[in-house]
Amino acid sequence: MTLPHDHSGPRSFRYRFRAGKPIDPNEGLHPEMTDDNQPQTVAAGIPDSPQQLIAMQNKDQRPEKPERGQSVKVKEVLDLINKLETSAVEDQQIALELVRHLESFHDGIVEEMQEDDDAKHSQIVAWAIDADRLMRARVLLDSVDLD
Repeated sequence: MTLPHDHSGPRSFRYRFRAGKPIDPNEGLHPEMTDDNQPQTVAAGIPDSPQQLIAMQNKDQRPEKPERGQSVKVKEVLDLINKLETSAVEDQQIALELVRHLESFHDGIVEEMQEDDDAKHSQIVAWAIDADRLMRARVLLDSVDLD
């Protein structure tokens, strides 16, 4: 299974969300960053005080990212994966390819933003941090010995 890694053309898919709503991938903003002009929304599950945080920790509740609905494409791929009888090694190969694809996407965004004189430094840093997280996830996943 080979996924395209071309980042030179316009992006035709919606990959990013802000406040639970899809945003234009060509907008150039990291999903966790917002413009100063946009109203800041507080995510659900974030405590307002240290006491609320302690209470959440005592209940073993942690704020999690909200779940996103699955697109038709994602459902089709997951259904196909569930129908296939793959080995652990094959599952690892699939997972590695998906992580490589995401890592390549983030690396491409960082490269584009570095060449853009109008790009905000904080945005470049945010995308670079995510690219680094994906690289570390790929290395860890690849280091799992399944033989």
